[in-house]
Amino acid sequence: MSFSYELTPDDLDTATEIPPAIRAAQNPNPAVLLALLDFYGYELSQVAHLAPRDRGGLERCSPNANITGAIDCVYESPLTAAIRANLPDNVRALLAAGADPAGIKLSYLSDYSVRFIRGRDAKTDTSSFAMCPPRESILAVAAAKGIRHQTQPLTTSELNERHSGFPRFWTEPNLPGQRFRSTKALTALEVAAACGQEQMFDMIRDAGADESAWTEIQPSNEIVEDEPSIQEANSSSLSTSSPVHEAITAGNRAMLHKLLHQCHYSPNYRPLAAAPTLSLPPLSHALACCDPDDPKIRECIIELRDHPDLDHHLRSAIFEVHPLHFAVARHSPALLSWLALPLSSAGSTALGQTLLHIASLPLTSESIDQNNPDVVRSIHCARTLDRAWLPHARPSPLHLQPTPPSWLNPVRPRARTPLTPTEQEAQLDTLRALVDAGIDVRAQDVDGNTALHYLAVTLNIDPRAMQLLREMDAGEEVYHHVLNREGLSSRALWESRSL
Repeated sequence: MSFSYELTPDDLDTATEIPPAIRAAQNPNPAVLLALLDFYGYELSQVAHLAPRDRGGLERCSPNANITGAIDCVYESPLTAAIRANLPDNVRALLAAGADPAGIKLSYLSDYSVRFIRGRDAKTDTSSFAMCPPRESILAVAAAKGIRHQTQPLTTSELNERHSGFPRFWTEPNLPGQRFRSTKALTALEVAAACGQEQMFDMIRDAGADESAWTEIQPSNEIVEDEPSIQEANSSSLSTSSPVHEAITAGNRAMLHKLLHQCHYSPNYRPLAAAPTLSLPPLSHALACCDPDDPKIRECIIELRDHPDLDHHLRSAIFEVHPLHFAVARHSPALLSWLALPLSSAGSTALGQTLLHIASLPLTSESIDQNNPDVVRSIHCARTLDRAWLPHARPSPLHLQPTPPSWLNPVRPRARTPLTPTEQEAQLDTLRALVDAGIDVRAQDVDGNTALHYLAVTLNIDPRAMQLLREMDAGEEVYHHVLNREGLSSRALWESRSL
């Protein structure tokens, strides 16, 4: 063997958390990686008759020496490491040496997406650093609960489960992956899109990386009839994201334009198979998961809006949330005006909530009087788009189990977060826009609540907001006589307030 670079003991150290191949891929000196790949190729020829698990630490020098977030807190491969380090020569060398252009093992993608399966057993630990049960077994658990197709309408038991917590209006009570303290599992194409690395994106694409799910046209009413097994699935369908979503998150309009117009990726893609309860189309993703006031995000939204195939009214799966529902949740009339979508087109979500409901929801459970039993029984929905907010201190179903107070675990006073004057004005201005658009104040959601019910329980609500809705057509009738599932009117909730 002859190398242009002589490997050192540190270069070959396989005892560290980060494999030698990933360290070399991150090294700006391409000779290091080339030498390591030559070393691996020669040594492999000597032990090729052995199974990979019997080759000692040699496989950690492989161009496919992936590590998984389920064990190492980070999903990484030599290929994705080189992309993040902006080293195209290293990407080229890895692909030439046989690196999988997916940039991640299919089994790792499957294990990560298992944590997003709808109907997973709440007692199954998907937050700790350990591999989850197989995808097929988790899907079987969901099927036993009546969830035979991941995108079917909400079941009665799922609706009832929402009453034991304070879930967000747009997804399930236990936000998938929220407590899993690992990086996101992404393919090499998604990493390149997130980093804005157009040259390396093309190199990986040319190497045959799977992108089939992202280029397909999904019907707006698509139901995933048969969940792919790990043997049948491909990396694009098992990813909880997509290059389009990642480019938007990064605010990279040039990359987004390339994906939509050169690569012909769909502007309407939703990760239905991998993350059904978080499967937002790109426009909703920009409005809900990014800052739409950021000029770079605005540019990405413009890029989407200009695409001839964009479905401006495509809803999220299962919860059927329209892009306008996400926009209204931000209490920004300026954003609504800029989007220029007819407010009447939003309709209701699968929970029966109109734009008026969304604008009236408390931001979180800290925004209501949690010591008022009528309020606690009636209100089970948060407006927040913040994925970091935890509705309870312990993961489900542990939060349902009473914890006896002790000196080690004292009872803490429940937090309260009243509206600030600025927030009051923003909500009031949003409500005025919706009133002017004629959104019906009489609409009731699955809990029987009207928008007035939600305003009535919000801490420090501006009385002008209540009055505005009461002055709508049938507003007084709603305020006095429309009852929620607990038999309470918005007037009863308003008059039961302690503040």
